[in-house]
Amino acid sequence: MRVTYSNLGILIPNKGVRHAFAAASAVPRHRPRRRPAMRRSGGGALVAGLAVLMLSGQGARAESVTLMQAYTRMMTAGIETGIIDADLAASAEGVKQAKGQRLPRVQLSLQYDQIQQEVISSDNETYAEGSSQYPKVTFNFSVRQPIYDAVRFRALPLARAQDAVRQADAEVARNRIVRDMIVAYFEVAQAQMRIRRAEAIIEGRADYVRSVEEDVAAGRREADVLIRAQGDSFAAESDRMEAEIGLAEALAGLQRYAGLDVTGVALDGARLGVVDLANIDRSMTEAALLSMSPDLQSARAAADVGKRQIASARGALQPTVDLVLDFEHQTTEGSLFGGGSKTQTVTGGAMLTVPIYEGGIRKSRVREAEAGLRAADLKVQQTERAVLARYKALMGAARATAARSGKLSSQLRLSEESVAAAQEQFDAGRASEGVLLEQRLRRDTLRLDVQSARLQQFRVQAELYALFGALDMKAISAQAGS
Repeated sequence: MRVTYSNLGILIPNKGVRHAFAAASAVPRHRPRRRPAMRRSGGGALVAGLAVLMLSGQGARAESVTLMQAYTRMMTAGIETGIIDADLAASAEGVKQAKGQRLPRVQLSLQYDQIQQEVISSDNETYAEGSSQYPKVTFNFSVRQPIYDAVRFRALPLARAQDAVRQADAEVARNRIVRDMIVAYFEVAQAQMRIRRAEAIIEGRADYVRSVEEDVAAGRREADVLIRAQGDSFAAESDRMEAEIGLAEALAGLQRYAGLDVTGVALDGARLGVVDLANIDRSMTEAALLSMSPDLQSARAAADVGKRQIASARGALQPTVDLVLDFEHQTTEGSLFGGGSKTQTVTGGAMLTVPIYEGGIRKSRVREAEAGLRAADLKVQQTERAVLARYKALMGAARATAARSGKLSSQLRLSEESVAAAQEQFDAGRASEGVLLEQRLRRDTLRLDVQSARLQQFRVQAELYALFGALDMKAISAQAGS
């Protein structure tokens, strides 16, 4: 097996099966002139190939996705989003049911009875003894219109408050799912970046070992220098194997949202944007957070439900008034004391119901609702503290990652100058090839470190947006160069 490093990614041929990791950025190969070709060790590549095959499976369709593609996959086929939609549909039906509490209750009933009569005793000698069996059919149509019923009339505000909680919870859930998907995506991108970095180091160390071998053979260096250089090369191989394992773990998180056929992310490191920290400081303030946070909105909606539940529980202690209209038609085929009959009865009026005693259940429900409201109010305070703590931590992380990215960018500029100077000295014969190789390796790894630091910035920025409930997938995707 031979592993080749190219601008498109890391290609691992294995008996006709090739798997390409999407390139996080292009790291060109810079080699001094007149350098002989080198054969690199394949041990680390074997482990990498096995890790990839274990991850994707033989014959599986390998696919690298952009951030927007991963989001689209999640929204169209995600189980989590289906659960959210079903829960919202159930909540909407609850509101419809509450609206029906104010409407009249109309009922139609038909009753058939088979009656058996036996005379036990009678003052009327005509009916001193005897028996009779006859049917009776009763048709009833009734209307009940509530005039005053505190529980029924307060059901709609309560249902709307509960629906608001579910809407807020759904927003929290969607926000969390999208945030977790973005974080998983950037973890895969950073894992790919670590593999690219390890590959760059392996190549650079291999070139350096080759240069030292030539120097040792020519008597310009001692053998112990070669041994140390070879040890560094082995360490770089180990780093690459660890990076492969890290990629497999990161992909497992992304596949949960984007599908099991995803084997990497398609991200161009050269197109990475820059996080505007000044704009974040201006727009993402604590005051804005307290009004926009989905978690806080959910907690406040739950507290409003607590108030509505108290009102509903207290309403059960109040009397109810209903308008009543009944129409009854009864047909009797015959009885022991006379022939058949047909009767119609129409009843209209008002019914007052006053609750007297139900074992203390109603008052207990009031106390239960009051305790629930106290818990909901405390949950609002708890959520506010947690959100503010998270905000401060993320803002600190945003500043730290911005500072690190700036320092690495400065080091990269200096390193590029050092490479140019080393190239001139090498061409003039005043510097060894090893010095030039070391400078190039530092420059190439710094390029990847800068891109990795920017990815970390994007991840922190996305988590800040999620905290505010302001995730914009198109903007984040464009900024991240995917």
